[in-house]
Amino acid sequence: MSYDLCLSQQANQPYYIENIRTGIYSLEELCFYLYNNICLIDESIINEKLCDWIRDELHLTRLYRQLYEQLDKIEAARERTVRTVSGSAARPSPTGARPQEGARKSTVPEADVASFVFPIFREAGYLNGQEMRDFQEQMAKLEVQSDEMKQKLRGDYLVKEKMYARAVWVYRQILKNRNPGKLGSQFYAAVWNNLGAAYAGLFRFEEAAECFLEAYNLMKTKEMFRKYVSVLPLFLSEEEYQLRLIEIKADEYLVKTIQEYNAKLCQNPEFLQRKERMTGLTADAVLEELKEQYARSTRT
Repeated sequence: MSYDLCLSQQANQPYYIENIRTGIYSLEELCFYLYNNICLIDESIINEKLCDWIRDELHLTRLYRQLYEQLDKIEAARERTVRTVSGSAARPSPTGARPQEGARKSTVPEADVASFVFPIFREAGYLNGQEMRDFQEQMAKLEVQSDEMKQKLRGDYLVKEKMYARAVWVYRQILKNRNPGKLGSQFYAAVWNNLGAAYAGLFRFEEAAECFLEAYNLMKTKEMFRKYVSVLPLFLSEEEYQLRLIEIKADEYLVKTIQEYNAKLCQNPEFLQRKERMTGLTADAVLEELKEQYARSTRT
C-alpha cells in the first residue's frame, strides 16, 4: 500500500491485518484498506486489538473510546440475539479490566461494521461526502445478501487479488454447509468454478479439473466444459488425456474448437512475455519463482 499524504501520526509498531498478511502504520492506511476491501472487513479489524493499537500507537484516545463503545454495543446485541444466560456480568469499560482476547468469533453484521468504521473515516477525514455515500450504498447492498453470497463475494475478491489458498478455504466452507433448497444450481456452479480457478492459481490442476467438472455437471454450459477439457493436459499424459475424452464422450468438433481457442490464448503477448522470462531461468530459479507466487497466494 502507498499513500500520497499521511496526516496522522505514524505507528512505531504496525497493526497486522490477517486477511492480507500486511502491517499498516497509519490511520490513512487503515482507511484505505477498509474502503477498498469491504468484503474483508471482519473480526481481524473489528476487535479490541485494533482499538488498543489506535490508542497506544497512534495516540488517538477519543477514537479509541468511540470504537470501544461500538464494540460494547455489538457484543450486547450479539448476546441478546443468542439469548445469553441472564444476569451475566457486563463487560468492563475501556478503563476497567480487559476481557480475554479472542472473545468475539461470530460474523459481524453490516450495520455494526458501518457503526465501527465510520468513526475511523471521520477521524482521518479520509472520505468526501460522495465517497461516504458510495461506501454506505455498498454496505446496504451487502447487508441484503445471504451469508453464502457474502462468503462467495469474499472468495471472489481473494481470487482476484491472487490470495488463492485463502479463497479455497472460503469456497470449501460454502460447499461444506451447502443447502440446495436455499440457493440454486447456478450459484453452486459458480462456487465450484471459482474454486477451480483458485486451485489452478496454486498449480493444483487435478483438483481444479475436478471442480470444473462439478460445475459442468450442475450447469451444462460450453464454457464450463471448455475449462474442464483445457486443464486436463496440465496433469495428464497425452494417452491419459485421450482416454479421458473418450470417458466423458466429448464431442470431437467441440474438443478441436477448445484446442484451437487455447492455442490462440498461448499467443497472447502477456503469456509469451512471461513464458520467455521463465524459459530464460534455471530450474532452481523457476522453482523459486513458483514458490514466491505460492507464498503470495497464501495471504489470509
